[in-house]
Formats: sequence, C-alpha cells, structure tokens
Amino acid sequence: MKLSGQTVVNLSLAVNEMDVGYHYREFFSRKIQGLNFTSPFKCDGFGEHQNLKIRLLCEFKEDVDFKKRLDFAAVLAQAIYYVKKFELTGIKLPSTILLGDRDECCVLHTNDIIEYLAMPFDWEIAPSSVEKNNLELIKMISENEKINPFIFSVTQLDDVLEKIADLTDNVKRLIPITNHNITEVFDYFQKHILGKTILNTNELANLFVQILVNPFENYLHPVSKVSALVTKNFNQVPVKNRKAYQSFFEHFKSEYSPREKEVLTSIVDRLVEDATRRKQGEFFTPTIWVDKAHEYIASVFGDDWKEKYVVWDPAWGTGNLTRDYRFKELYCSTLNQSDIDTANQMGYNPESVKFQFDFLNDPDEKLPQGLRNAIDSGREIIVFMNPPYATANVMGNNSDHKEGVAKTKMNKLMIGEGWGKSSQNLYSQFYFRLTKLQEINKKIKLGVFTPPLYLTGDAYREFRTNFLKSFGFEKGFLFEASNFSDVAKGWGINFGIFSEKTNEIRTYFKHDLIRLNEEMSLVNYGSKNLYNTDGVKQASKWVREELKGLKTFDAPQISSATIVKNDGIGTIVDSALGYLLNNANNVGSNNQQVCFFTGTCSKAHGLSVIKKNIFKCCNLFLARRVISGQFANWVNWNDEYLEPKEEHEQFEQFKYDSVVYSLFESKSNQSSLRQITYKDKLWDIKNEFFWVSKEEMLNLSNENNYSDLYNDARTDSDRHVYKLLFGEERIYDRLSPDAKLVLDKATELVRKSMSMREVFANDENHLKSWDAGYAQLKLLWKQYYAEDFKEFRELYKNLEDRMRPLVYELGFLMK
Repeated sequence: MKLSGQTVVNLSLAVNEMDVGYHYREFFSRKIQGLNFTSPFKCDGFGEHQNLKIRLLCEFKEDVDFKKRLDFAAVLAQAIYYVKKFELTGIKLPSTILLGDRDECCVLHTNDIIEYLAMPFDWEIAPSSVEKNNLELIKMISENEKINPFIFSVTQLDDVLEKIADLTDNVKRLIPITNHNITEVFDYFQKHILGKTILNTNELANLFVQILVNPFENYLHPVSKVSALVTKNFNQVPVKNRKAYQSFFEHFKSEYSPREKEVLTSIVDRLVEDATRRKQGEFFTPTIWVDKAHEYIASVFGDDWKEKYVVWDPAWGTGNLTRDYRFKELYCSTLNQSDIDTANQMGYNPESVKFQFDFLNDPDEKLPQGLRNAIDSGREIIVFMNPPYATANVMGNNSDHKEGVAKTKMNKLMIGEGWGKSSQNLYSQFYFRLTKLQEINKKIKLGVFTPPLYLTGDAYREFRTNFLKSFGFEKGFLFEASNFSDVAKGWGINFGIFSEKTNEIRTYFKHDLIRLNEEMSLVNYGSKNLYNTDGVKQASKWVREELKGLKTFDAPQISSATIVKNDGIGTIVDSALGYLLNNANNVGSNNQQVCFFTGTCSKAHGLSVIKKNIFKCCNLFLARRVISGQFANWVNWNDEYLEPKEEHEQFEQFKYDSVVYSLFESKSNQSSLRQITYKDKLWDIKNEFFWVSKEEMLNLSNENNYSDLYNDARTDSDRHVYKLLFGEERIYDRLSPDAKLVLDKATELVRKSMSMREVFANDENHLKSWDAGYAQLKLLWKQYYAEDFKEFRELYKNLEDRMRPLVYELGFLMK
C-alpha cells in the first residue's frame, strides 16, 4: 500500500474521545488518498477505499489500557455490536476493526470475531451500553486465546496502516529478531510481557534468548488459567497475561536457523550490559540508531571513512557507537576507567586505543601520543560521539538539571570567551573544546547525537555565532528521544554531521525525519528544517514593544482563574487589562506555559496586556495555543516563534478573530473576582475581556431576580473587549463567519444559563460577578447545558482548525 508523504500526529494530550477519533481519521485520510470516512449507525468511523478494498470499522476511546484483557474486551465488544448492525441491515461487513486511544491501538480481522455474530445476544441494545448490558460477551472475548492483536504505539501509525493492508489482503508477516533490533524487542518483552519476577538482569536476558533458540523447553504453561512460563533453567516465570505473550510471538518470528541462533546467543552479554547502564541513568544509543549514524557519515565522508580517517569518540562509555564495527585507527576515551575494563572483558574494539580521559577538564597533554600527533600534524579526524546532555540550570526544554554538574574548566573558558548561557550545558562544552582543537587542526569533522536546541534555542545564540565559525553543517537526521531507552518521549534527538568547511548555513538546518517501524527497522518519512531566530525579531519581543518604559507594580498573584497566591513573583503595569503568561518562545512551552489572566500570573514569565498591545497578545496567544496538545510534538518541539507578517493579506482577519479565540480556550483564565484577600488587603478583579454589555447583564439578572449580580453590575461600566466588539471600532462586523458563530453561541449560553447561575454560584467560582469569564462560566455550562456546551466546543474547534494553518502562513512559525 502506497502512503502519502510526511504526516505527524501526537495524540498524547487529546482532551476527549472526540479529539482522539478526529486525529486518527485525519491521519489515515491524509496518508491514503481515496480513503473516505463516514459514520454509519453513529459509529466512531468507517473508512472505505474501493480500489484497495479497505473496509475499516473504528472504535475510539480517550484512554484505555489495551494490554489489560478486560478493558480490551469491553472496547472490542462495542465494535462487534456495530459490525452486527452492518449484518442486520444487509450491508457488506467491515473487513478490519481498529481500536484506538490517545496512546495505543490495535487492528483485527473481522474473521476473528465472526463467531460472536451468530450468538443469541440482545443485539438491540446500543453499542455504547454493551459494557453494562452484555458482560457475557466481554467475558468470552477476554478468555478467547485466538484474539491476540499486537498493541501498537500511536507513534507507529504508518505501521498500523500496513497492518490494515496486510489483514485486508489476508497476509501474515512475522518480524525477525536480529542483533540490530534485539535490544528494543527485549526492552518491550521486559516491560509488557513478563510479570514481577525475582530474576536479575542477567537471568532475564538469558531467559529471553532461550525462549527464542529453544522454544520446546521454554513455553507458556499448558493450563490456560496459569499465567506463567515453563522454563528449562528458571522454573516457572510469571507473565502479565497469556494473551499478551501469545500476541508477542505471533508478531515476532520464533523459529531460527542454527546460524541465527548462534548470533542471538552471542549477544546475551550485550543485553545485560545495556540494561544495566540504562538502570544507572545513562543515555544509551541503540544499535539500530548507531547503524543509521554510520550510514549518514558514509554518505558525507565516503564509505571508507573508517579506514581513511582517524576516529575518536570522547564520550565512549562502553562503545555503543563503535563496538559493531572495525576501524583502522580508533581512539576511545571515557570518564570512568571501569567502562574500559568492562569493554576489554567484552572484547569491544580490540583494535582501538582506549584511555580514561575527562574531556571537559583534563589537558591535551594527557591524550595518547598517537592522537596528539594526529591533532598536531593536521591529519583528518572524525569525532563521533553521544555526549551527556545535563545542564546546571534548566535553560531549555527537557534538559536534565543537576546542580553543579557544569562547573568544569570548559565552563569557565566559555564564560570568559562570551559563549553565553550555553556554557551551562555539558554537550555544549564538548562542542566548545572541539573548537579549541579545531584551532590546532583545521581538519576535524563531527558526527554527534544531541538534543537539537543548540541549533534553535535563543539561549544558544552566542554558541552558534562562535561554533559555526569553526564547523559547517553538512547533514543530519531527527528522531524521537524515546527511542533512547528510558528517555521521555515528546522531544527530539538529532544526529548532526559537521565538517571543517564552514558555510553560510546559520539559521536553517535541514534534517531527515526517521522513525522505528513495526518491523523494528528505520524508515525515512520526510524532512524538517530546524531553524532559529538569529538576526530576526522573536514574537516574544514583538509582543512587548508597546510596554517599553512602563513601570510595573505588585498586585494579586493569580495561579488559575480563581486561585490567588500571596507568594507569587509576577508584576503588572498600572491600568493593565490583564496578563499573558508567555514563557519561553518555542512550541515546547505551549502546553503549560501560555495562559491569559485578568490579574498578575504568580509565575511571572509573561507581560501585561494593555490597550495598545491587546491585539498582539491575542494574536500570539492563538498562535501558541493552537499549536499545543497533539500538535506540539517532538518534530516541532524546538520551533521558535517569529514576528508575524503583518502586511499579509490575511493578517487583519487573523488579528480580529484571535480576540474571539482568546476568550474561550482551555487556558483562557480571564476571570472576575470580588473581595479577594491579597497581603491583608481586599481587592476586586475586573474582567476586561468580558464580551457582553453591562446593560444586557442588568436585564438578564433582573428578569431572573438575581439581586447580587444586578447590584454588582448596576454601578459598573462596559468592559474593554465588549467595546472593541460592539463599540466605536465594532470589530464584530469584521469577524469571520466561524468566529461570529462561536461568539454568538457563547452569548446565547450566557443568556440561557442565567436562570441557574444564582443556584450554582459560590465563593469559589465567583459567578456572582456580572463579568465572570469563560473559565468560570464553563463550570455551569458543562453541568446544566451539556448539549449546548458540546455544540459550542464544536464551533470553537472549527474556528481553531481553520486558524491553525495561518500560524505558518503568517510567519509565526516556519515549516
């Protein structure tokens, strides 16, 4: 099946089941041209493709653990009820069934469940109520050993599509376990298949390999109620459940030739060593990614680079980057002598010169004579490494924070030579020392695994200025950090190749996007420009231009819409309309560090909203929040926000629509608070973002006999956003149709909910305030006006989806 180009989806922060289904369907539709989704019988989705003969029934949930047998069975039972509706109405049945949530999914052939359709269940009950009304079916599915779909991560959706195609064509593929993917497979086996066991790492590795090479003496217990393995050397070993074990070995190849068995047996020690190092918290470069790095180095410096160049890994550990290859002249240095002792026992790179060396502190004189001669005589050298990523202060996203870790000799030199904040990061210090060596030898080249922040982050501005004087970018690839064992997902790692031939590449660094597929092999699925804001204006500076010279003062510190803190650090300018939390300037901070408030944000890291910059604040709030949740992922995590193209023909529409967007987003915390205590004084917080007139609120409160709200509004005045919308500027007339629909529906809800507002109001939600904001009102709407609120959120989502591409079109972000 031919898939279309790059499509990236991250469902981990989907807020509801509807979001989950939307993104799956959108992904599949983009990847397979001609795949059309409908919702017969109100199912979550039915995808059909005439030429490819795909008939895919989908059942989506927000968050279900499909590895738990009963949870899986309950979702599948609901899907079976939809399949039955196809049968009862004489429609051709779906051929495949997809079950998915925001983390994982699985695919089955309809033949796997066909037997249930003939059973005498009550087929009239709604599919959504199966879990309550047909426990018998759920129990039967959970006990059916033939139903064992492989559970995919949502990062493997391309592989899911291939699986759908295979099932449609009735093809079954088994994935061989090799020395290149065995670490990843063993890691999965430990986490998802085995139960709690007293076996140590060495025993687990041996058990795993023995199951592969000798399955007749290491097998699942024959009694179906026993979740354990019968093993030759370790007695009975518990598994989490029999179904997961069976599914695992239905997905991976379990029969191997004598030669293949010999290879698998020979790498038990590697499994032990790698697992041990991961437990000690060290970043581990899996073999499959090392192979890809070798391939990329060869594409730049030639297939004979291991023979032609001197190669040095100054962060060698026990040789993840080199141990599967032979080099003509290899130097391996590491901080710990014990690493060298272990590597020698294992027989790694016997041809190399191994030596203990503190790369960030030891002098050049401590280097082996051969390496010193190579540097001093100008020989061509490739430095190939995966240095530590720790930083002394959290300067960027996802860096390890270890107090004092960066206090090295290189750190002091970098500070003295003006390398800025990058001096706090260890991998930056590695790069710095290499520029010092480049001053001696102009023929040093680099191949390095690191987070890509050094190419994009504002804190690395001085770093790039200095580093790119010595090295020129040649080529690179980007992949998700979770491919490094025990590293959190959601951010990226890049492998960058630099030569001594400096070039004009300073702001855009093109990288191939690489992922690990279902077959445990790496595939290229597009490209990504890693870019920075060097030489251009950042959006975080653009939004502050009108605040220059204005003094700020202490005011109530707000941590959410209605919670006031006495120990916050924010300040606000006099007569401010509100406050925009706008931490950092990249996509990685959008999820948690971008919010609107009517008072001072207790975290600071933001700016005051005043009449002169309110449009800019709304513009940037939209540009950031619309690229959050599933739209903020490891590919764009480090993308920086830029000053937009205000001259663009679509900017004015974006400008006005962003005001409506900013009122009703999940991080729109504009609120109205009365008589709150802050530092022993009572304060009233007005909501200048309220969009309904004082006069209408007086009429509504009067009609509903709500005296407290009436009296609160009686002596007050219209708020600033209402004046923008309906006053002299009347930007309401310039709103797009979908923005008007959102605003009008919100106003309708304000009117409709007034009858319940007094009953619902309390000292915590402050709904007695006539200008209470969306963060307060939605509590009432959700509880008593669920259908209207659902309609409102759908209208808002339509606006959001239309606005999202404009973030790139208008230049806030670069593709």
